[in-house]
Amino acid sequence: MSRLQKCLMGVAAFLVMVLIAVQFLNWNLLKPYIERRVSNATGRTFAINGDLDVKLSLHPRVIVNEMVLGNAEWARDKNMAEIGQADFRISLFPLLAGRLSFPSMALSRAAINLEVSKDGTPNWKFKEQDKANPTELPPIGSLAIDQGVAKYLNSAIKTDVSIKFATREPTAGEPESMVDVSGTGTFKGQRSSINGTGGALLSLRNAERPYPIKAHAVIGTTTASIDGVLIDPLNLKGEQLKFTLAGSDMAQLFPLIGVPLPPTPAYKLAGKLDHTGDVWTFSRFTGTVGHSDLAGDFSVDRGKSPQFIRADLISKNLDMADLGGFVGADRGDKPASAPPPADKLLPVETFNLEKLRSANADVKFKGAHIVTQKLPLGKMETHLLIKDGNVKLAPLNFSVAGGNLVTQIEMDARRQRIATRADITAKGLHLDQLIPNAKMSAVSAGTMGGRATLSMGGNSLSQMFGSANGDAALIMDGGTISELLLRASNLDIANGLARLLGGDRQTPINCLVGTFKAVEGDFKVQTLVLDTSKVSVHGTGNVMFPAEAVNVHLVAKSKGFSLASLRGPINIGGTLKNPTFRPELGGVLARGGLAVAIGLATAGIGTLIPLLEFGNEKPTNCAALVQEAKTASGTKASDIAPRPAKTKR
Repeated sequence: MSRLQKCLMGVAAFLVMVLIAVQFLNWNLLKPYIERRVSNATGRTFAINGDLDVKLSLHPRVIVNEMVLGNAEWARDKNMAEIGQADFRISLFPLLAGRLSFPSMALSRAAINLEVSKDGTPNWKFKEQDKANPTELPPIGSLAIDQGVAKYLNSAIKTDVSIKFATREPTAGEPESMVDVSGTGTFKGQRSSINGTGGALLSLRNAERPYPIKAHAVIGTTTASIDGVLIDPLNLKGEQLKFTLAGSDMAQLFPLIGVPLPPTPAYKLAGKLDHTGDVWTFSRFTGTVGHSDLAGDFSVDRGKSPQFIRADLISKNLDMADLGGFVGADRGDKPASAPPPADKLLPVETFNLEKLRSANADVKFKGAHIVTQKLPLGKMETHLLIKDGNVKLAPLNFSVAGGNLVTQIEMDARRQRIATRADITAKGLHLDQLIPNAKMSAVSAGTMGGRATLSMGGNSLSQMFGSANGDAALIMDGGTISELLLRASNLDIANGLARLLGGDRQTPINCLVGTFKAVEGDFKVQTLVLDTSKVSVHGTGNVMFPAEAVNVHLVAKSKGFSLASLRGPINIGGTLKNPTFRPELGGVLARGGLAVAIGLATAGIGTLIPLLEFGNEKPTNCAALVQEAKTASGTKASDIAPRPAKTKR
């Protein structure tokens, strides 16, 4: 036997002995070495409390039982991770080159406790690492988890949730093994739960492989559902992801996702959810908010500071009651947290300054048809712009009574007390439509216009109008009014009775002019005149918005003869919510008493003498009044243009 043959036989014998030794090697002897390496790398205690076994092959199989990784010193739970068994394979050739690669991995009875400290430090942040050479997770071919539990605790945001997850084999119609997820707990102070199914965990890392997902979550009274696939799991792009959101109040989303929305009644919306970079988009959604339908597109750009909201919304049938949350009023089936006192009309609930400052926004909204119990509104259009605490509604337009209410509002919410400026123009309002249910055919053809320019301060509508300064005017040139109503305004018994028995008829209006001066919420009447060929009505007084008190005095002066007129002025009092209309009885009783006394003295012959009305009121200079009001308020002639005459057929 040659020396070479002897050498080869020796090497072969040595290899056989090595293989035999390895085969019967007690792998548990390596546990202290592994434990030290992991502890040094993480700065945490690490122990393998069970057996360690290795099955040699080109892809050696490693089975580790009862692994325990310690937690941060400040954490609630003693251990950060406990794994009953880890069964994985290692690619041999990458290992010889100093790289780890796992063709497959299976974890059983895995429990992970994630926690954030009060100062914001997460327990998954281990000892300081080399930022220039960050540690990369080794590739894993497939991952299966049995009886897995993950807990997350963050006391700063009142969150404590526990989620169970387990891998299962795909059923009919599923292309791969799936992961079932279920969890309960508290999320941001609200009881929460989640149930769902997703694709294999590792397929999330494949940007070219759509990731199937279906889940339903409940947070307090808010529910959300997603169903579809993520086109690019790494970037969470979801063009094929259906999203449904429902709840009792949209305002409750602010503490959950940080998007400032106004209070609303119960809602349910469904559309497509997408995510590109820092922009989340809820597009082509439809649904309901209270009794109103709502559709459109909504996006939030979290990459900007503050975040930027863009929306284009439309409602085909809008119930005005559902907009109450925008102004602090009752919101559908849920009252505001600070409702007005029983005798007050204006909302006292303050606007949320934190919300107004937490986002910039560009929101367009159209209401095609408005449902309201009292106001004759037709449609609504507004464009909301928010820039660093400055709020603009430009415009805020309503179709009202055959005309339009054109409004521009600016609010400076950078201050603790919001400074507001409002410019309101009424164009072509039809007086008969403003009072559609008036009795006795009170008003007929004729259009009104006017303008109000107000500067206000305060964080609620009540505070704003209670501090308003500015001017307002309302002008009507032409039209008609019920003669019976005019006679009643002067307590003209004789002519009023004639109209009641003979039938009411319309009297042309020469002019209707009202101008007001607001000083610290006190709207004082500067001019208030209704002039017709029969009667001229003049008003004085004021409306005190801080107390919402009304004090207006109307005096009607006849331009014609009447046998019996008590000529009683009418006082409008009470509050904005509950106004009262009462004749001033002093003069009425005096004239009536005098008539009775004279009647007794003259055996009834002179009874009517004190009640005679000769109608010596001088003509009102309507042209001058209208022009003065137009000039003072900036009202244009087109704003009070008369209604086009109807063509006869």
